[in-house]
Amino acid sequence: MLRRLIIVIFSGLFCLYLPVARAAGTTPAPAQKHAGGVLFKVQDAHHTLYLFGTIHVGAADFYPLAPRVMRALEQAPAIALEIDPANLVAMQAAVQQYGLYPEGRSFRNELSATLQQQVLTALDKFHIPPDMITRMRPWMIASLLTVQEFDSQGFHAELSVDSHLADLIRKRHKPVIELESAATQLALFGALTPEQQSLLLQDTIKELNDPDSAAKTVELAQSWRDADLDHLQVLLDEMAHDDSFVGRFTKEVLVDQRNPVLSARIASLLQQQDGIFAAMGILHLAGAGSVPALLQQRGLKVERIY
Repeated sequence: MLRRLIIVIFSGLFCLYLPVARAAGTTPAPAQKHAGGVLFKVQDAHHTLYLFGTIHVGAADFYPLAPRVMRALEQAPAIALEIDPANLVAMQAAVQQYGLYPEGRSFRNELSATLQQQVLTALDKFHIPPDMITRMRPWMIASLLTVQEFDSQGFHAELSVDSHLADLIRKRHKPVIELESAATQLALFGALTPEQQSLLLQDTIKELNDPDSAAKTVELAQSWRDADLDHLQVLLDEMAHDDSFVGRFTKEVLVDQRNPVLSARIASLLQQQDGIFAAMGILHLAGAGSVPALLQQRGLKVERIY
């Protein structure tokens, strides 16, 4: 369950793009005041930038965000996110290139008979029509099932923190800057071999039937609610000692490979303009190789506000 949850944390595109089949009558929980995420202040000799940790799903009680976050956002001239949730053309193009089989190919003729049956059983659990995933590659089917499980535990794609931030800034008629792109994110998964993609899908389906899955989902979301970077570091340490393919891929590619690129983008934005508000998945902000740590290595002043 852990590795699959981490993938959702790191890839906002999945929760912004993939459809979810929700039971009729399901509604978000009542809103409560709750401060979640973590907030850093990054400074050079001339400018200040605020860096916030997000989660790519959400619940009603995530909002409103902490007053310190809202003040920084109100004063920001722009927001920088991993990807722009409104850039649907780029999302669709990336999904077409990296997430779908060409016409004439589908999971029905690409996966083993055993894995096909496991997929159909998982789809039935979530009331997802098989036709919805006909041309999805295995890694994308795994992502869809992951998003669906979060939804079943009360953490919904349409309430994602990233989308919430983008909506707030657009209401103030300010721009959204992309730190990455849909193509950049999906290319990481598209580069997996068919065998690696099948392994990811098999692991995902296996974990769907794990009785501890619901507890792990809530635990990870609670770490975001509590701004608990120490616990998130424990999760990263577990991945560092995980000799499975999925564990190595998550740690080495989704974390270690992306953090230097994200930190370089943050440093560049800091030089260009004062007061920009940047946000990314919270696990990018935990540990020795985190974005804040890499920014400090560049000689920038980094202060955790909460």
